[in-house]
Amino acid sequence: MPTWEMVAGEPTGQGLGNTTATSAIGGDRGQSSTVLEARQQAKVYASYTWTNLYVRCNGFVAPVTPPVTSRIGAVNGNLLVTLTGTGVFEDTINSDSLVDQNLINYREDNSGGGGTKTCTIFGSTLADTSTNITIAICAGPEGGSVAFGLTRFAVIEGALKAAGGTFNATESQVQYTLRRATTYSNLRFLLYSNGMDANTTWRTRVDAADGSQLLTISGGATGAFEDTTNSDVVAAASEVAYEIDTTLSTIGTLFSTLSQMKHTSTGREMAAAASGAVAATVDQYLVAEGNLDDTVTEADTQIAARAAFTAKNLMVNITAHGATASDFFLRRNTANSALTVNIPSSSTGLFEDTTNQVSMALTDAYNYFLDVGGSITYAIVGMEQEPSSGGGRGYPGQMHNRRPRAGRLGQGFRVPR
Repeated sequence: MPTWEMVAGEPTGQGLGNTTATSAIGGDRGQSSTVLEARQQAKVYASYTWTNLYVRCNGFVAPVTPPVTSRIGAVNGNLLVTLTGTGVFEDTINSDSLVDQNLINYREDNSGGGGTKTCTIFGSTLADTSTNITIAICAGPEGGSVAFGLTRFAVIEGALKAAGGTFNATESQVQYTLRRATTYSNLRFLLYSNGMDANTTWRTRVDAADGSQLLTISGGATGAFEDTTNSDVVAAASEVAYEIDTTLSTIGTLFSTLSQMKHTSTGREMAAAASGAVAATVDQYLVAEGNLDDTVTEADTQIAARAAFTAKNLMVNITAHGATASDFFLRRNTANSALTVNIPSSSTGLFEDTTNQVSMALTDAYNYFLDVGGSITYAIVGMEQEPSSGGGRGYPGQMHNRRPRAGRLGQGFRVPR
């Protein structure tokens, strides 16, 4: 059965002071305080072995050595890394056994001693032990907002919110073009504030038309909502997005933090995306999955493959472009790979490499690179992950079912920056 790489990324990092916070397993690598943990919980729909908790820290001020742990149903799981400085930390020993309907997320504990830390990437692997089910997830801890009387659109992968916290008025900017057939189901939406005075709908969109999955949310209602009845059978080359409709309301604003779907598939989309576009005028690096923001520091966007997989169908959705051609690459070990997209001068729309494939070996570091010719604005960048049939690093080693003995600070290993 396949092993899925899950990445939550924020290229410039999310800082944490003297407190405890929780984060989603995919999408924007931001955080909510512990009392808001329900906002960050994703649901799984199969049995998995959850392994290889991976943390990239790019800012660290002592004295605390904060742990990052897996969480299952708001209780600490077995995955654990303890940060002692900047660099990469990974738990290559422990594992969690997940079953259908488990709610999972990450927890950071920086309380009790002052100091701060900033992390750009959290990652882990889900080894599917029974089926071929994976999760499409978008998340944003600060929440995507929408006012009354509007119809807006959002991405299915990446960061749920746009710059400024709003959704997009232009559907074409947030559509993800699939390159394989799949069936989506169990549309799930987390809503933590709702000032509407009438029903709101959150639904799937396929090829700019209403999909079959639909959530109708009463005015003022909050919490987790899920469509357990309907599904969308989606053909290859279809374009998929979410729609939120508040046109029945005459007052109010609502805020959401996470939406997801399950699907049975031979591949999984990995996208850095947001519900609004980002502009760049110089060369930029981006995370493989998560927040669409960019940085000139490549190391802050890299994650090491924790299971071998094949990368293909590299794509970028351009909304504005200057007069000079640009290029978009999948990077492997700080070098441009064969997956390359050329963006001709003054051209907008979807650009893809549907020809090349890149084999990502265990420990290969990967991220995206945008070689900017002049000025460019983009809304989604991504690729398809065709997973290996084996487990993550060290899996299925016998040590995976044991936590390290007391006194070991660095579970797994640390690679200095």
